[in-house]
Amino acid sequence: MNKQLGTIAVDLTPVLPGGENGGAKIFVLELLRRLADMAPQTRFILLTQAASHEELAILDRPNIRRRMVVGAIVASSLRPRLMGLAARLLPHLPVRLRSAVNRLGYKVNTALKRSGSGSLLRDMGVDLLFCPFTAPTYFEPGIPTVCTIYDLQYKTYPEFFAAEDVAHRERAFIEACRRATALTAISGYSRDSAITHGSLDPARIRTIHLRMAQRVVPGVEHDKAILGRLGLSLRRYLVYPANFWKHKNHEMLLTAFGMACHDGLAADIKLVCTGAPGARQAWLMSAARAMNLGDRILFPGYLPNAELAALIADCTGVVFPSLYEGFGLPVIEAMAAGVPVACSNTTSLPEVAAGAAIMFDPRVPVQIADAIRALVQDAACAELVKAGIKRAAEFADTKRMAGEYLDLFNFALAGDKRL
Repeated sequence: MNKQLGTIAVDLTPVLPGGENGGAKIFVLELLRRLADMAPQTRFILLTQAASHEELAILDRPNIRRRMVVGAIVASSLRPRLMGLAARLLPHLPVRLRSAVNRLGYKVNTALKRSGSGSLLRDMGVDLLFCPFTAPTYFEPGIPTVCTIYDLQYKTYPEFFAAEDVAHRERAFIEACRRATALTAISGYSRDSAITHGSLDPARIRTIHLRMAQRVVPGVEHDKAILGRLGLSLRRYLVYPANFWKHKNHEMLLTAFGMACHDGLAADIKLVCTGAPGARQAWLMSAARAMNLGDRILFPGYLPNAELAALIADCTGVVFPSLYEGFGLPVIEAMAAGVPVACSNTTSLPEVAAGAAIMFDPRVPVQIADAIRALVQDAACAELVKAGIKRAAEFADTKRMAGEYLDLFNFALAGDKRL
């Protein structure tokens, strides 16, 4: 099987330093490690950009090598200028003209990233192109291409994105649907959304779940230094592990936590919101202080995996009030760690949690507040933990996930249109 897959190019140019890519980056890095182990005769060439090229050295293996294809000038100067120009122009253009400008902008951005090389993949002897961040930027006719779809949030909540970001995501999705030999979605919900919005033949797209539950391994002793640094006590805090994107719904969580505190939530219970620092984090910190909750809601910033694992392992529970998820990996990770979870009842989360979490409407703060109190006070959480561990076990086999990708790669290489 792997003999045919001599060389696979993997487009990692969208990878940013630190935690800016959220769960997608965690998934892609783990998948590539597994693929390299399971297909030792296959060469993986990682196409990178200057900002994250050195960070991605952690993936170096005998059969993995990195190639920087987007230099510092393009990554930090020309492309941001184009995005800035689009941000100023798009809101003022007629809808029909916006579409034409979007197409042109996407083509210019792609050309800049490709550095004028129309035969990059052929020059490297590539057999297949894998685009784990959706956009088939380095597509070349005749070379099979596989694209991963995470979600189509921008269609449900366009107000959460700048106009130029919506335009870029739309073009990336359209190009993936048009160019890819085969596609994969990270949940049944995302697959159904892609089929609907992309008018896709269902036979062209498979669901391959994120089977990565064991990042926080239960029963393992973690370094508790992070708890001391944040002034936390064992089992006396809740965690929301999410970047501060608008769909993560932090405002409603802060409101609900304030309601729970007002209604008698134990005074030593704290809420920890992890995630990469930025303007929204600063705004939320200010909001917490304005609510007189500055000492009970903590914002430690982006945490390395080991620290985040320790934080989750020793918490009272994980609360996840996101408005939109393509999958919801932190929910499964918390379950695997033996931690009770309360999460939204929207998008992919009911599919992922499958009855092993307290569910609530993320738009109703009283429901979130009730869930917070249940995580802290409810004796039934012990049964919830058992159900969560059982559910997480279904998403723990990274080898199975990588095998499903290898199967899809071979399918694409064969050029078959029947999945």
